[in-house]
Amino acid sequence: MDLYLLRHAKSSWESYEDDHDRVLSDRGRKDACTLGEYIYKNNINVENTLCSSSHRTRETIYIINKVSPNSVNEINYLDSLYHASSNKIKEIIKNYTNKSLLIVGHNPGISELISDLLKSNFIDYPTCVFAQFKLISHDIANAKVQIIIRPKDKKIIDLL
Repeated sequence: MDLYLLRHAKSSWESYEDDHDRVLSDRGRKDACTLGEYIYKNNINVENTLCSSSHRTRETIYIINKVSPNSVNEINYLDSLYHASSNKIKEIIKNYTNKSLLIVGHNPGISELISDLLKSNFIDYPTCVFAQFKLISHDIANAKVQIIIRPKDKKIIDLL
């Protein structure tokens, strides 16, 4: 299985009322577009996407899907991914046997999971970080990193 992990793009703290309903900032929208262009140019296709139900995660995947049509097939919005821990995300992943799966979530869970799969100390990854791991026999404990990137200033930065 190809496992993709995505932390939502930069959100706005203006007119902050409810964390679940926060929208993306201008920078976040631009970063999501840049990442969508990368996904399109690199022919990345995801069979199933599991996305937190928050507005900022939904907006991130919407922009990516708009810029890179047909890269994301099925999208399921899960309340259980809203601020989910690394362990919770692992539990969710175990329920899927797709060839490719994208998780769109939040920190610290996404950074914890990337760090765990790398077998490294915790690394606090920035917003809109996008990682790909190859899972051997759908075993999350046996993952090989393929990419860890992030968009910045309309460019893709390699974080490996």
